[in-house]
Order: sequence, then C-alpha cells, then structure tokens
Amino acid sequence: MNKVINVTLDSTSIDAAVKEIREYAERVRRKTDELRERIAEMISNQAQAGFNTSIADSGFMVINGNAVDDTRFGGVTVSHSQQGENTTVIVTDGKDAAFIEFGAGVYFNGAVGSSPNPWGVELGYTIGSFGLGNGSKNVWGYRGDDGEIHLTHGAPASMPLYKAVQSVTRDIEKIAREVFST
Repeated sequence: MNKVINVTLDSTSIDAAVKEIREYAERVRRKTDELRERIAEMISNQAQAGFNTSIADSGFMVINGNAVDDTRFGGVTVSHSQQGENTTVIVTDGKDAAFIEFGAGVYFNGAVGSSPNPWGVELGYTIGSFGLGNGSKNVWGYRGDDGEIHLTHGAPASMPLYKAVQSVTRDIEKIAREVFST
C-alpha cells in the first residue's frame, strides 16, 4: 500500500498533495478498521467452533446403583463488538466458558495451582482455585440445575479462545496483506 505523491512548489500542487495525503490517511484508517474486524471475526468463529465441541463437565450420576455417563458439552456463545473507536472486544458468554477454556480439576489438568492454559496463572484461573477447592480432588459432587447430585472429574482445558488467537496470530501477515491489497 505504498503511495508516492509528487509535488512542486506552487500552491495548486501543494493543495493537491494535501488532498491526496488526507485521502490516503482515510483509506489507511478504513483498512485498519477492516483488518481489526476481520481478525476479531476469525478469532470469534474459530473459538466458537472449539467451544461447540468441548466437554464442559465429564462425570457420571449414580441411578439405582449404576453409574450413568453424565458428560455434558457447554453452551457457550462467542461474539465480538467494537468498543470505542479503535478497540474490538471478543466475549465468551456461558456458565461453562471458564471451565472449558481453563479446565477444572486435577483429573484432566495437572497439579493444583497450575494451569494448562498459558493465560491461566496470569489471569488467576488455576486448577483447584474455584469451587471450594473441589478441583483438587479426582472426583467431586455438586447439585446440578436439575436438583440431582452429579459426580464429576471436572473438564479438560480445551482452550478454544487461546487456540483461536494463536492460529490467527500465525496468519496475521497474510491477512493484513489481503486487506490492504484491495
């Protein structure tokens, strides 16, 4: 997106150059907005696909003395929106979003206080730090929305948002070239 502006030292040429510079600056601004929107959309779409297939709770219920699979997939919605002039925010919405992204329980995710997600420790989402410390056990129980007691191993850290950001970051130069070449 290189631009050459030729100017001579007369007022008509200088006025024309100033106009060209302003038009070019506006094009750069529009393309930057387009790039930001495209990146946010790609991250949102990839993260949504990851959340759609991730386990939110790996557990079982005991019914009449028999263990019944109670594995549940999370209902998480990923969206993005512009906040202010130069910021786009990606939001994950759903009660299982943090469990799917950062994992829950030592059974799948390693030692208490650690995090399989590289963002986990920095953001305070470590294994065993939520739910009265139950995630430090291999199995624990909770009363579900259905009123029943559910036993769980927790959930593996699927990291759909982290993985989406990493994927799009690897392609950022290619994406920018596509946006700014049109």
